[in-house]
Amino acid sequence: MTRKVVKFGGTSVGNFSKIKNVAKIVKKLYEEGSEIIVVVSAMTGVTNDLIKKSQSISSNFDKSEYDVLLSSGEQISSALVAGALLDIGLKARSWLNWQIPIITDTNYSSAKILDIKTEEILKYILNGGIPVIAGFRGISKEGR
Repeated sequence: MTRKVVKFGGTSVGNFSKIKNVAKIVKKLYEEGSEIIVVVSAMTGVTNDLIKKSQSISSNFDKSEYDVLLSSGEQISSALVAGALLDIGLKARSWLNWQIPIITDTNYSSAKILDIKTEEILKYILNGGIPVIAGFRGISKEGR
C-alpha cells in the first residue's frame, strides 16, 4: 500500500464547494488503495483578513501571538475538510500541531520543524483513518 501526503492550499479549500471537491479527490485516492495524509492551508482570504485584524490591534503585534492568530485559519480548514470526508463516508479527523505533535524551534513567524512524532498518526492510518492536518502549525519544546 502506498502512503501519500496531499497538500491543499488556500485556493483549493477556498469555499465550501471546493472543500467538497477536495473530499472527492481524497476519496478517489483512498479507494485506489493509498493511505492518505491530508495537509490543508487556510481558506482563500482568511490569512489576509487575520493580518488586517492584527494590524488593527497593534502596529507591533507580538510574534508568538501573531503565529497563533494566523494559524487559526488552518485549524478551521482542517475541521471543514475532515467534516466533508466524514460526510462522504470516510473515517477522518482533524489534527492540530500539539496532538501529533510537530515540534518546532521558537523562531516565531519563521519556525523550523525539529521533529514530528508520527506514532499516533500512523496508528490512525493503519486503522483506516485519514488524518487532516492543519498546516502552518507547530509547538515548541517550551509548549508555545
